Formats: sequence, structure tokens, C-alpha cells
Amino acid sequence: MKSFTQSFISALFVAGFIAFISSYSAPAQAQDKPVSEKASPSHPDAPHWTLKTQSGEEVSFSDFAGKPMIITFWGTWCPYCKKLHPGLEKVRAKYEEQGLIVLGISVNEPIGADPEGSLKERGIHFQTLVDGDEVAEDVFQIFGTPTTLFVSHDGKILGTTMESNPDDPRFDKVAAYLVNQLN
Repeated sequence: MKSFTQSFISALFVAGFIAFISSYSAPAQAQDKPVSEKASPSHPDAPHWTLKTQSGEEVSFSDFAGKPMIITFWGTWCPYCKKLHPGLEKVRAKYEEQGLIVLGISVNEPIGADPEGSLKERGIHFQTLVDGDEVAEDVFQIFGTPTTLFVSHDGKILGTTMESNPDDPRFDKVAAYLVNQLN
């Protein structure tokens, strides 16, 4: 009887672990698909938020109304974020004049961190905001960095990725798609 109980508990533990892992890996696979491969014809609205720049200036989601956005959640402590930034900077430089906004939101920063300075010293010129109270991190349900969201000009989240390869061609393809939706 004792071995049956131990076997039963072990089986429950394994089943629970598999269910837990499946709940995290299935969405990640779907999120990494290009926008055109998404199964759902409708996309959720991006949540509205107000954050601050490092100097204290308030910036709201509504400030970017009518513009497509690539929003990347990152941290000065995150090596994968730093790896991704040059690729996002190339996308920003290529599509900014066509209306695309590339925006960084730094999260979980230690006291004394300098997100704006970190970007500037590496030649990265997209604006970054500081999510000191984890407001945006919570409303966007961010579970790791880098997490990058693709938001259409009408405020719909078209997709997300945790990709850190700066040369991934999907970033350029999605940026082109976003700005083409303006025409």
C-alpha cells in the first residue's frame, strides 16, 4: 500500500510539472510567429499606461496614438537585452521617418541604474521609459526580458517575442508590416 501511495503521488507530481511547463511553452511558440501567421483574426487592445522618463517627464500610451510601435521591455542588467538593442536601433533608424516608434521600457532596475545612459553609451537612440513601480510590466504581463511587443497604429497588440538575436529578419518584416498599415 505504501508503494502505491508513493507511486500515485509521484505520478501526480510529474503530471502537474508537465502541465506547468506546457502552459508556458505553448504561448511562447505562438508568440514567436510572424504577424501574418497568427491564428486569431482579432488582437487584444494594448493596455493604457503612463510612465516616466528617467528625468521625471510623464509619457502615456495615448501620446503615441495613431502610430505603430515596437515596445521592448529590458533591463540594464540583462545581457540578452543589450544584445538585441543594435537590431532594434537599425529598425528604428530605417522606419522612424515612416511613423514607427521604437520604445524601451526598463524594468526591475537596481538603485542607481542609468537606463538612458546605458543606451546612449552604446549608440542606441530610441526613447526609454522607467517602469519603477512595475505598472507596465504588470499590465502587459511581462515574465522575462527582453520581451518585445508589436503594436499596430490602432493600438492592437499584433504579437510578442522574447527573441534576442539582433539580426533576426522578423523584426524588419514586422516593422515594414506595421508602417505599411498606415497607408
